[in-house]
Amino acid sequence: MLQDIIVVTDLGPGDGGKGGIVHALAHKLDASVIIKRGGAQGSHGMRTSGGEAFNFSQWGCATFEGVPSFLSEQMVISPVGLKNEADSLRKHGINDPFIMLSCDPNCICSTPFHKIASQLEELLRKDKPRGTIGSGVGQAYRMCNSLGDEATIRAFELTDYDTVHKKLKAQLRHYRSKYAQITQNDGLQNDTELIATNLSLLFDNDYLAYCEGLFCNIGQKLKLEELSDIIRNHDRNAIVECSHGVLTDAEVGLKPHTSAIRTLPTFTTEMLRQSGYDGKITNFAVRRAYEIRHGAGPIPTYDQDFTNRMLPGSHKETNRWQGIVRAGALDMNLFGYALDVSGLKYDGLCLTWFDQIIANDRSWPICTKYKTDAAPTESFTEYLKRAEPITESISIPKPISTPDLFELTKETLSNYFDIPLEMVSIGPTELDKIYSPNFTRRFTKNE
Repeated sequence: MLQDIIVVTDLGPGDGGKGGIVHALAHKLDASVIIKRGGAQGSHGMRTSGGEAFNFSQWGCATFEGVPSFLSEQMVISPVGLKNEADSLRKHGINDPFIMLSCDPNCICSTPFHKIASQLEELLRKDKPRGTIGSGVGQAYRMCNSLGDEATIRAFELTDYDTVHKKLKAQLRHYRSKYAQITQNDGLQNDTELIATNLSLLFDNDYLAYCEGLFCNIGQKLKLEELSDIIRNHDRNAIVECSHGVLTDAEVGLKPHTSAIRTLPTFTTEMLRQSGYDGKITNFAVRRAYEIRHGAGPIPTYDQDFTNRMLPGSHKETNRWQGIVRAGALDMNLFGYALDVSGLKYDGLCLTWFDQIIANDRSWPICTKYKTDAAPTESFTEYLKRAEPITESISIPKPISTPDLFELTKETLSNYFDIPLEMVSIGPTELDKIYSPNFTRRFTKNE
């Protein structure tokens, strides 16, 4: 039986550094399993002290340490993504990645046709993007809500060719009807080729046959388990690795720049309790030491010069779906908003990417408030798009010991929020973390 479960939640819009935190926690707390929740489009980067680097989507970020992963019912999986990620893991020496993976039978499967719809929807918005990764995970979730099991493939159905064929055909009928009148000229001029490619795949019957074969092949590799089995059959600790961030939650995120799924940790707690887990749940929040947004949406402290200095090494490239990467001073207004809407009081905070602050002038910029108030009729998102930040800067002494650096960070944050600081990340690997003095005492299984 699992003893402790640690839930890792991003307090921003994503890109908070969850991958490195999950990897470090799994290493330090001797985790026996990583439980995944969210969507297959997540890209959680991590680097080990042994030199391995990888961006995980559906396998957990402790895979290189031999820790197995479980895709929970609250995970939208991608069979195509599973194939691609498994192929990449083999190149890193993991000969059979599927041995280290199991999946809830009821997981919703996103398909290439959901991906096509996701990309077409964003392209048709022209110069008013909502923001999407363009993988189709959100479309799969929305289709499940609107059409139900008529067009939704579940993980347990992947080995049933007839069911896969029937449901992929249902998806095709829906999307072919929806986009029947669309032409490549209905978007921006630079997007004509992307629209044409997506439409061509949507109406290509050979592509349907390819998807059917791939899905059934992946279905034969997937081991199906329920969360109650994971709770009962594993001991020590588990880490719940969640995708997305609180600011992209479907209901309380910064609309319309949100995901289709719920990202709040309260839904994780509900899932665990309903599956029979009655033990301790520790909720850790993850936040970068500065703001970052990869995709459409407000970031009041965005500064191009600061972005240029902070982002080298973050592996966040510009793409058509998410646009440019923007960074700015840590925004205590957004920080506080995320804490308020999370639905619980976090047990601790993990602050990430602080090494970039140290490497760039040792000056930590913080936005304390905005110059103007929101108008009575405007949404919080609209207000944020015009908000003018007021910032101050915290100097990091040189030299400074790691205990003193932790204390400086802790004292700074305590001026704004009542959340205990548990970890500061000063580098990419599991060895580059500073923990609070009493960190391991809160867990049943210590080092």
